[in-house]
Amino acid sequence: MLFSQNSGKNQTMRRSSDAQKILVAIDIGSSMIRLIAGEVLDDGQVKVLFYRETKSAGISNGAVSDLAALSNRLSTLVQVFESEFGVNLSHCILGIAGRHIESKNASGAATVQNKIVSLYDRDKAIENARSVRLTDGHHIIHVIPQFYTVENTSDITNPIGLSAMRLDVKVHIISCSRDQENNFRSAIAKISPNVLIDHVVYNGIAASDAVLTEGEKEIGVGLIDFGGGTVNVTVYDRKRMVFSFGLERGGFEITRRIATYFALPLSVAEQLKNEYGVAFPRMLSPEDKKRRFKITLNNSEEGEECIVSKLELADLIYQGLEDIFYSIRDRIESLSRKNGMVLSLGAGFVLTGGMAKTKGIEELAAYRLAPDSNSVVKVKIGKARGVTGFKEEPIGPDKSVCVGMLRFGKSVMNERNYETERAEQTGVKSVFGKIKDWFSREL
Repeated sequence: MLFSQNSGKNQTMRRSSDAQKILVAIDIGSSMIRLIAGEVLDDGQVKVLFYRETKSAGISNGAVSDLAALSNRLSTLVQVFESEFGVNLSHCILGIAGRHIESKNASGAATVQNKIVSLYDRDKAIENARSVRLTDGHHIIHVIPQFYTVENTSDITNPIGLSAMRLDVKVHIISCSRDQENNFRSAIAKISPNVLIDHVVYNGIAASDAVLTEGEKEIGVGLIDFGGGTVNVTVYDRKRMVFSFGLERGGFEITRRIATYFALPLSVAEQLKNEYGVAFPRMLSPEDKKRRFKITLNNSEEGEECIVSKLELADLIYQGLEDIFYSIRDRIESLSRKNGMVLSLGAGFVLTGGMAKTKGIEELAAYRLAPDSNSVVKVKIGKARGVTGFKEEPIGPDKSVCVGMLRFGKSVMNERNYETERAEQTGVKSVFGKIKDWFSREL
């Protein structure tokens, strides 16, 4: 169960749905920490039963910088959750940012036991694909099949039941830093040692599950989850996840540029960016280009004032966004060459995350993510699909990761139920079961 009963409290959650079906996810970002609980229906619709967010503490560029501060902030969220729903949190799903992950494409193969590909043969091929060299201190959190090959036939999505002597599989492997994952686990454990983390999910996968359609994945699409401390990038082509990576940069880098240029506290610079920022200086009206703000610095004993030009503010944001989009474009081009791929991103790019709220950001991205200066690519703002229960309508792009984590949790539960039934029927422990055993031993 995801919850244990705390008698004498509000029974809202148990009335709303069977507690066995409720999932809880915690999204620890550099700007905000979010706790979401809900039910994912069989058709993928997400019914949100609880949502709260608070400003982050103890997090810098997606990494834990102060364990005590982070735990205190998490504890406040969990206390509100437990008080409102009358349950004690016992399980959750946890996200991890792209700066802590590495990915690679790998291959695996298995000899087909009875000349007809079975579940065992498929799982064995995937398990063999896991035998790749990882960066020291990393361990695998996702193994995502791209396609299968039997004899001379490739691009197979489901090999079960096909005649073959040998089964080959191409997979996308995502690993993460064990130290950073353990730091997040420690922050949760300080709240209560009884809270178990069911799975750690790469934020890029969670965001993709929330906003991308199967049609977009089929014709090719790049998902950019643009947060405060990190940027998570996930690229699909022909429904396959082909690349995933993170940048140790984000909206805070732009905030720091503003703060440094105008000699402002970071909190004031962040407020200016969010309230008055635009992606292009040319988006400003002639009047706005002349407009200046007079800001009194509260931390100054003399009440020192600072004059901020809206045009200069827009130019600083423009420069910061441009640098990050160029970095993403160059990284995708480099990975494409390295893997001998010619990508066809028919759906272009989808932007999500807190920075996707910046006015005009999709127009700037359309030019700066293009492979050359004479072209543009399709860009749109992605928002979580099929969600009910949020007070905020429409749901902002900053909620994409936490909604996607619930959908991911549903798939984990389905896989776990499937593996349990299969083990009971066949007595064979699959790859998923072995991975679960490995986690139990290692963590």
